[in-house]
Amino acid sequence: MSKQDESEAISLFKELAKYPEVRSAKFLNSQEHYMNVESVWTQRCLEKSESHKFKRNYLIDADTSEVITRSNPQLHLECDWHVISPSGQKSVVIRKHIPDKTKPAEEKWYFEVWASSGFCEKVIDISATEKHGAVYDDDGAFGSVAWNTAEDKIVYVAEKKKVESASYFAKPSKCQDNPPEPGMKFVSTEDWGEMLVDKKQPVVCVIDLNSEEVKVVEQGLENMSCGQAVWCPDDKGVVFSAFFQEPFRLGMIYCPVRRSVLHHYNLETDSLKPLTDENGNISVRSARFSPDGSKLVYLECKAGGPHCVTQKLMLINWLEKEECSVLIDIFESASSDYDGFHGIYSQNLTVNCWNSCSTHVIFSTSCKSAKHIFSVELQTGSITRLTDTPGCWLVRDIQGDHILASVSCIDMSPALVVASLKDLAKGMSLSWKYLDPVTRIPGIKWQFKSHVPRIPNPVYSSLTYESIVLQPSNRTSKGFILFPHGGPHSVFPAAYQIYFVSLVRLGFTVALVNYRGSTGFGEASILSLVGNIGDADVKDVHQCAEEILEEFQLDKDRVVLLGGSHGGFLAAHLLGQYPDFYKAAVIRNGVTNLVTMIALTDIPDWVLQEAKIAGYMPGKVPTAEVNSYLHSVSPVAHIDKIKAPTMLMIGKEDRRVPPSQSFEFYKALLCKGVKTRMFVYPDNSHPISSVEAESDSFINLYKWFITHMQ
Repeated sequence: MSKQDESEAISLFKELAKYPEVRSAKFLNSQEHYMNVESVWTQRCLEKSESHKFKRNYLIDADTSEVITRSNPQLHLECDWHVISPSGQKSVVIRKHIPDKTKPAEEKWYFEVWASSGFCEKVIDISATEKHGAVYDDDGAFGSVAWNTAEDKIVYVAEKKKVESASYFAKPSKCQDNPPEPGMKFVSTEDWGEMLVDKKQPVVCVIDLNSEEVKVVEQGLENMSCGQAVWCPDDKGVVFSAFFQEPFRLGMIYCPVRRSVLHHYNLETDSLKPLTDENGNISVRSARFSPDGSKLVYLECKAGGPHCVTQKLMLINWLEKEECSVLIDIFESASSDYDGFHGIYSQNLTVNCWNSCSTHVIFSTSCKSAKHIFSVELQTGSITRLTDTPGCWLVRDIQGDHILASVSCIDMSPALVVASLKDLAKGMSLSWKYLDPVTRIPGIKWQFKSHVPRIPNPVYSSLTYESIVLQPSNRTSKGFILFPHGGPHSVFPAAYQIYFVSLVRLGFTVALVNYRGSTGFGEASILSLVGNIGDADVKDVHQCAEEILEEFQLDKDRVVLLGGSHGGFLAAHLLGQYPDFYKAAVIRNGVTNLVTMIALTDIPDWVLQEAKIAGYMPGKVPTAEVNSYLHSVSPVAHIDKIKAPTMLMIGKEDRRVPPSQSFEFYKALLCKGVKTRMFVYPDNSHPISSVEAESDSFINLYKWFITHMQ
């Protein structure tokens, strides 16, 4: 590879890294004729190997949704939470403070209550109450913060207070009420895994802002992990999800299938009541009350099984205290009915997901190889798609009759848009208005491509799958990169992603493969892959490569593989099952050996479920026969046939796919004489997403592909 190629890649990545991405966006205290929007953005700073965060505010005409003024970017001061009160007249900011940087374990937490006039009314040292441990951030699994209607209390989630411990040989404690328990200092307690490290037992807490007293909701929940708390409409209680943690905790991130119960806690009577079946095999999350307080919706799916399945949207008529009913059921197939809707695959609902009249619930979800925004009308169950342009649409906030969303697509960097929901009530399509000028990335063309499997699943024979094909529009293709997603039950939406765009701008054709088992194609597609990993998914990806090579007349001697997690599992399989077809591969935190993975991953159930091992539960030691089968469907079963140069990339702190998976594969390739190289990124977990690791890994994978396509 020439220095010129390397310089071109570095220069291009620098150029594209300048485009910011939306971190959060919400409505502030809007007036009758005006709306205020606050947004937080992140932008890569390659020179400093960090992300810059900045804030931008918008003043919008409520009648036309046109932007009146937009502020210049302002430095965003880091905090864990910034939550506006229901009236918009107050906000709470929650910050972590470490007084002595040499002792990070001695962190303190502060609640700052701010008035809309711009001054701080009160600062509460929440750590001084000694009621609990660290306050949870917006982790996507447990963390939540919410004001009550009276705006004198806040519900939040924190780590349960640790039992103090002491040495067996220490002097007796003077504390008689709760003396330290000797010998417990080094007892191991598992946490909730990948990206939730040190989060072990979250508890729901309520603070009275006047008295500064904290109530921890614990009674009857000693063996549960609680979170996602919201206030009841009358301020007398809270509703939250409680997750079972016995016999041991399983990874939560990307896995919205953990068994749980929806609970109602009454603050006045100090009583706890389950709203869903405590003995049921279900997972429940994202409870959301309607603006009029009459209804409660939440997401529900079967616990266990594939880690990302179709969710049900459930409804409780709160005032009548009726039993739960199904508002949106599971969609088995990706039919053409229901305005292109194929089921709910979101892991959480937006905090504000209702229209002002409490007649519609609005949400984002995968829709084949795109993400769209839909609404469901409660009275009729009618589902309507609110977005037309293919891409990745995400609901950010709803206030009154206006919706705030973000949108991006393959060749368009993320942007914020607003629309009036009054059109929804009239049966009209929404008119989306951009808050900033749209930024299009030149030099790229892309399209969706549908594939019909050559070998249909005997149970789900009518399934199809898709790929998104990206090509340079102004130069001849240097080669073809096949890129299957991870999961396996996830999806590549047609969203802006710096890796995709950079590779195409550098001259590659890239195919993002949404093989059978991807989300957004109906429940049947997901279930079709269970018990068929290492076979059906591998065949789908390889068929995609052959069809695209033929249709776009690409060079068959310049095909390479890129994949992470389960995508890495597929890339490794393809190298062994089709050793003369692929010229090189880059595998990021890839699964290579199911036998050795099961004991070390935070999701051992993933191995058993995807391999469809009947009768096995996490913790049960596999038999020799089971291990033999797991080996047969693992990439290492084909290690002797691999020829292509293979680069491995590892996030050293990965709890999902243990680094040992890559180390094991790396050594096996070296022993077989296969050209290989490995990069280990400290302080990175499964995504390998720090600015330094992301940029370094991109340049190295580009150099690897260019070198081995010569």
